[in-house]
Order: sequence, then C-alpha cells, then structure tokens
Amino acid sequence: MSLAWVSAWWAVAAGFSVASVVLFWRRVALWLARRHHGMADGELGDLFIFIAPRRLSALLAASGSVVLVILLLLGLPALVSLSIALLWVLGPRWLLDWARRRRQARLLLQLPDAVALLSGLLRAGHGLGHALGLLALRQASPLGPELQLLVRKHRIGVALDDALQEFAARVPEPDVRLIVLAIRVSREIGGNLAESLQRLGEGIRARVLLRERIDALTAQGRMQGVIVGLLPLLLMLALSVVDPVPMGWLFTTFPGRATLAVIAVLEFSGYLLIRRIVRIDL
Repeated sequence: MSLAWVSAWWAVAAGFSVASVVLFWRRVALWLARRHHGMADGELGDLFIFIAPRRLSALLAASGSVVLVILLLLGLPALVSLSIALLWVLGPRWLLDWARRRRQARLLLQLPDAVALLSGLLRAGHGLGHALGLLALRQASPLGPELQLLVRKHRIGVALDDALQEFAARVPEPDVRLIVLAIRVSREIGGNLAESLQRLGEGIRARVLLRERIDALTAQGRMQGVIVGLLPLLLMLALSVVDPVPMGWLFTTFPGRATLAVIAVLEFSGYLLIRRIVRIDL
C-alpha cells in the first residue's frame, strides 16, 4: 500500500513538473513573441530581411531549448546552462544592432559619390524623379535598395516628400536628413538644387574622411580595450592549467565566487570606459 502511494506521489510530482516546464516555456514564447514583434516587422524589414514574428520567436525558443538540453547533458551547472541559453535567445537583438550599424556605415560611405552623381544628373537636365531612378539603378547595396524602394513608392502614387521622409526615417543619419531637407526646400521655394547637392556632397565627403581618420587614430585604443578585457581571462585559464587546486577555490567557495563577480563587474566597466574614451562623436 505504501509503495502504491509513493508511486502515485511520484506520478503527481512528475506531472506537475512537466506542466510547470510547459507553462514556463509557453510564457517564454509569449515574451519572445512580444519582444520580437517589432524587431521582425520594423527593424528586420529596414534591413530587407522579412520573417514572421511568430516564426522568429518559435525558432529562437526551440534553439534555446536545444542548447539548454545539450549543455545540461554535457554536465554544466544548471545556472550556467540557463545563462548561456538565455544569451543564445537574446543574441539576435545584439546581432541586429551590430548589423544595422555596419549597414549604415557602408551606406554613409556611398553617400558622397551618390550625391555627386545626383547633382550631375540634375545638371544634365533630368528631372528629380527620373534622376533618383537612374541613381538607384547605379548604386550597390545598401544604398541602391533603399533608393529603389523610394522610387517605387513614388511611382505607385506616394508623394515624393513623403517617400523622402520615410527614407530618412529608415536611415536615421544626419547626412541623410540634410539631403532630404535640401531636396524638400528646393521643391518648395526653388533654387539651384544641383549646386546645393554638390556643396552638400563635398561636406559629407569631408566628414566621412574625418570619421575614417578618427577611426584609424583610435584603433589602438579600441584594441587595448579588447586586450585589457581578455588578458585576465587568459591568465586565469593559464593558472587553472598550471596550478588547478588554488584556482579551484575561486569556483567552489563563496569568497572565491564573490571575487569572480567583482572581477566580472570591474572588467565590464573598464571595457565600457575605454570604449567611451576612444569614441568621438562628430
């Protein structure tokens, strides 16, 4: 009789555990769906990557579960495995920010030549809409697809000013806003748009060259930040191999874990401080 009760209690506990896990991952999936809805509809769309928010959330939740199970089977602690799985799930947001910054940097490098070409087309007698269409065909990614989208919207009936405003919203850069503002002012009050664009292109080219020079001068500082951040970790790994017993106290005792937490906070703070010092906003 007692064995039957024990079996029943074990069955109830197992059922409760399974239900708890299912409810937990359901909440995680709903949270991911809310988090990735705007990213999939807006931010990924701005990068011309189209995926349904529900599909993106399901893919990340499934892959995070697989990573968690694999890490647990490999013998890693549950807290470490869960942390790595959460980083895996939240990683696309950071990857998206990096891809957007990289795309905007490439687009800014294309702007001076594009503005000069647009000015030349206007001087040759082309209308603004036709000149933008020719410019879109002659530009590589990422500027080419952005201009092609602008031209297509204008051709299907969207006002050119509205299409330009949407273009400036998709590429939130001061240089792009200046170009859009120059075109809108010229359309409203008149003036020599080709001459304005030529001068604006020269200014953008000068800022691009200055930005590249600053990046070259601060490259050493950025590399020092990476080296300073990685050096203690590499030293800890080397000491763990050479003399593992004293290093093991850092991971098995409370003072050692507290020391590791303080080291992690100081490492991250130092890395952010170095990055802030070498970052110069134009």
